[in-house]
Parts: sequence; C-alpha cells; structure tokens
Amino acid sequence: MVDALLYIHKQNIFHRNLKPSNILVTGEASFMLSDFSTETLMTDEMKWKIRVEENSKSWMAPETVGFSFTDKSDIWSLGCILLDMMTCFVLNAEEITSLLQDIRQDTSCLEGVLTPMQNGDSSSSPLFPILFVMLQIQPSMRPTAKDLTDVPFIRECLSIAGVSLVNLKKSLPPKITDVLLEGGIKSVLEYMRAFWDVEEAQAEAIQHLASFVRDKSALPYLLTFTESITFAMKTHVDSLKLQVDGCSLLLEILSQALEQDVVMALDENVASSLLDTVRKHSENEELLSLVCTLLMMISASEVAVENLRKAGVIPDLLSVLRKFLHNERICSSCCGILWSLAVSEKNVDRALLKSAVPVTSAVLQEHLQNGTVTEPACSALWALSLQGCLTENEYEPTTALLLDALRMNLGRPVLVKNACLALASLLRLSEIAALRFIMDSKGSGINLIKDAYHLHFDDPEVVETICMLMNEMVQYDDVVLDMLCQKMEDLLSEIKCCFQSSMEIMTLADATLLKLQKKNFL
Repeated sequence: MVDALLYIHKQNIFHRNLKPSNILVTGEASFMLSDFSTETLMTDEMKWKIRVEENSKSWMAPETVGFSFTDKSDIWSLGCILLDMMTCFVLNAEEITSLLQDIRQDTSCLEGVLTPMQNGDSSSSPLFPILFVMLQIQPSMRPTAKDLTDVPFIRECLSIAGVSLVNLKKSLPPKITDVLLEGGIKSVLEYMRAFWDVEEAQAEAIQHLASFVRDKSALPYLLTFTESITFAMKTHVDSLKLQVDGCSLLLEILSQALEQDVVMALDENVASSLLDTVRKHSENEELLSLVCTLLMMISASEVAVENLRKAGVIPDLLSVLRKFLHNERICSSCCGILWSLAVSEKNVDRALLKSAVPVTSAVLQEHLQNGTVTEPACSALWALSLQGCLTENEYEPTTALLLDALRMNLGRPVLVKNACLALASLLRLSEIAALRFIMDSKGSGINLIKDAYHLHFDDPEVVETICMLMNEMVQYDDVVLDMLCQKMEDLLSEIKCCFQSSMEIMTLADATLLKLQKKNFL
C-alpha cells in the first residue's frame, strides 16, 4: 500500500476514499487498488456529503469533513486500515468503527487499545510508532508516502515484497534532451510532461524555462510554467538543487506577472508543493528564505490563502520562525503570511493563530530596529488582536513592544500606520493595555502619537490611523486626563483644519474631541 500511494501521489492523484473494501486481493502477495471515481468525480462539496455514508466516513481523515484533501488524507486512511488489521482479534466491527471515529477528535484514544496489545503479543510492536504518526489529527504532522519508505521496518517490508519503485532512478535516452529542448516553450513543457518522473529532465527543463520568462511571448504561459515547476518540485522533493532552482524561477515568474499585471489563479497544488518543500528541507535556511518569500507573494490572493490554510501552513510557519528568528527575510515573509491568514474572513483557525502571538512578538523583539521586519510583524499583531487571539496576559507586553517599535521606526509611515492600528485594537480590548500606553517606562504613548503626527501630517492614511487610536484612548478616564494635560484638543483641532475633505478623519476627530470636551467640562 505504501508503494501504491507513493506511485499515485507522485502523479498528484489523491485517492480520497481509501478503505478495506477498495483494496481487492488478487493473489497471496498482490492486490488492486480500486475506486478512483472519488478523485475524478467528487468536486462538489454537497454531493460529497450526500454520497458518503457515515460508516465510510470513519476511514476518512478529520480534514475531509471540511472537504479538504491532500496526500496526507490518504495516509490517515491507510493508518485506519492498518489499525483495523492490528486490532481485528480484540475488537468487533462496532468497536473498531467507534474507535476510528474517536481518534479523529483525540489521537490519544489509540493508547487505550495499543498498550494492552503491546503488553501481550509483541509481533505488531514495530507498527505502533508508525501508526501514531500516520494518525496525527493535523495533516502537517503526518508523514508522506515517501517519508514512510524511509522507516526501516517499512523499507524492509518493501524489500521483501520486491518493490523497486522506491530506489528507482530513471535516466534519459541519449541526446533526447538536446532534441526536445530546441523547439521553444511548447517543446520544453511537452518534455517536462513526458519525463515527469526523471529528476535530471526536470532540472534541465527548469533551467531552460528561465531563458523564456522575461520574453513577452511567454506571458500566456506563466501559469503553465508555474504549474509545471511546482509539479516537478513536488515529484522530486528530495532534490535540494531542483527545489532551489524551482523556487528562484517561481519568484521570477511571479515578479514578471506583477510587472505585466497578469492575473495568476494559483491552485492548491502550488501551495501543497511549496509546503512539501518546507517540510522536507526544514533545516536549509537558504531554501526556506526563498520558499517563504514565495508563500508571502501568493498569499496576496484570498484563494491562495485559503489553500494555504487547508494545507496546514501555520504550524510550519511557526516552526520556521522559531528556528530562524535571526533571518530578516524569513521573519518578514512569515509575518506577512500570518497577517494574510489572520485577516482572512474564511475558516479562521483561532486556536492555531493564538500560538502565533508569542512567536510574532519574539520576531518584533528580535528585529525592533529593522523596519522591513517590524512593519509586517506589527501588521500581524494587529490582525491577531482583531481575531481575539491574544490572552489577557499578552495585552501589556504586546503594547510595550508596539510602543518600542514606534519609537525606533517613527519615520516609516507604513510601520506607524500598522503599529497604531494594532495599538487601537489592544486599547479597545483592555484597560491594562491603555494604562501601559500612558505609563510605559520609556515614555508616554501620547507623546509618541504627537511626534508621529508631526512627522507624517501630510499622509492622510497615517493621520486617519492616529485618529482611530485617539478615539480608542478616550474611553478610559486615566488616559483622558493625560490627553487633556498634553493639550490633545489642539492637535485634533489642527487635524480637522487640515483634513476637512476627509469624512473618515473628520468623523473620528469630532467624536474624540466631543468626548474630551465632556470630560474637561466635568
């Protein structure tokens, strides 16, 4: 089964409905994998939910309930089949169905069944750790079929079965490369399709495609280039050089698309391929820097953000950030992606996003004086606070961090805007944040706001965010007293005079002035 899944996954096919009844034994050591109709026909979510019976669903990965499928979904199903085979002499049909449904909520349910078995007959013991990783609820935590072939026990089984696919490395017919690459773009793409499973062919084709990218005649093919490159990267994910060359070319293609205003609707295969690269080469800083930049560029699309979310990108981003906190490019890109994920209105996973808060704060702390990193970090913290991802214990230290970011980068308008938005969100949530804002040990936030305005008085976007922040400040009596002492009414009046044509700024300034005047009168 591992060999079968490795084969279909290399061709970017997910079975989607793997279960015992779809495995047809044809001999003592051979079988057929059947029913690929789910992969080819089930593209409609409602039809999927109607078609699949509850008993069948017990073999399906947790994410498939939300109509999200990857190669990891098949790995879960294979784990369920393995679990059924291992427990069939201790559990009846009803009990195994119940267990398969329970582990979709809590993998630890496995321990109650496997531990007693391990204490008895030990013949299945080598499979226990394999089973635990295959049945991880988060898809990103499960191995791929290729990963499974690296497990000594499974490799031994493959060897006994006479499987050669795992170690097979095809070579090209002599001189075929020169012939097929002479005919231009179409020939290169046909060549890539013909020799999709030959690493050497894909590497040479990627290098050849690079010569076409800047040519205007290549514009209609940019999306096809991207799909072909990411498929090659996914198929040959072990090749570090191919991954680096592929990512470099993808960056060039996306940059060209932006320059030429070409819309590229990237599908979930692109996101899946890039995440496979991140997971396989999680220690290679140079490659991860390229991949994270790519992920940030594609995350500008709402569809791409949803595909990244489905593929389970957040744990990978946080893992990369923790390992390479010193790397400015990685930190900047990852914070940009987190911002895109947090502001997305669809299927926001707050539990995962909450774990992003301390990591994003660590990025901000590490790179306080680097505006290129602090801008997206402040933006990410703003989005995370809007989604209610900060705990009460995080309000005060996050406010202090944002104030530090402002102090050290006051001349950067985008950073000022992002930091003010994040501070406004925090003050809206908590008086603790408001008190830290006016009583920070390094100086009052009110003075910072005044300085920011005087630096960016001619930037309507910055002024509007400053007004939003001041409008949140006046809900707390202690803050209002400080604002009155600092003559913030004069600043608001000046803003009103300068931005009479801006309805948003005038409305915010009027509302804030009214509250200040009421408090002053009292």
